[in-house]
Amino acid sequence: YGDAFCWGFNRHGQVGNSIVEERSPVSLVSGGLTFMAITAGENHTCALSLTGSAYCWGDNTFGQLGDGSNVPSADPIPVEGGLTFVSLSAGYGHTCGITSARVAYCWGRNLFGELGDGTTQNRSAPVAVGGGLSFAMISAGGGDAGISPAIPPAHSCGLTTGKVIYCWGDNQFGALGDGTLTNRLLPAKVAFQP
Repeated sequence: YGDAFCWGFNRHGQVGNSIVEERSPVSLVSGGLTFMAITAGENHTCALSLTGSAYCWGDNTFGQLGDGSNVPSADPIPVEGGLTFVSLSAGYGHTCGITSARVAYCWGRNLFGELGDGTTQNRSAPVAVGGGLSFAMISAGGGDAGISPAIPPAHSCGLTTGKVIYCWGDNQFGALGDGTLTNRLLPAKVAFQP
């Protein structure tokens, strides 16, 4: 636990050092916050404070910073909603987390249903993943610009507290593992599980 340091491509402020620049050397994340976990997405970064508060910084085109806006930030800003998280995962244009109550929330881009809330509407603040499941782990998948540069696909997956894997979002290549090629707006159980 302690200070966060980031480096590399910083055109969107994803290094979190109050500066937007093409490249950044190793830099202390601004704000004087102490973190216990950090996750880097395509063009944004999020971290979990010692008290379970989520902070994000960088690109916010789709609302992936979760502060209720679409305004980018080169400094950490708190995720809206006052939720207490135990884990976070940043993806292509969305972010997901699990609260201390084991409820999964996602926010940001939702073009393929990757937020799992039953819609394809982008969300700039956390929304609960549908289905009433209790999660132990979650992963917000990234896009693949090599497949579709204009509209990279994205999906999310989670492991429930009962040790069953569910996925949702883009499924054009079978990424959800449910035996279909159908996009899912809500969690779909991965095949061949009890």
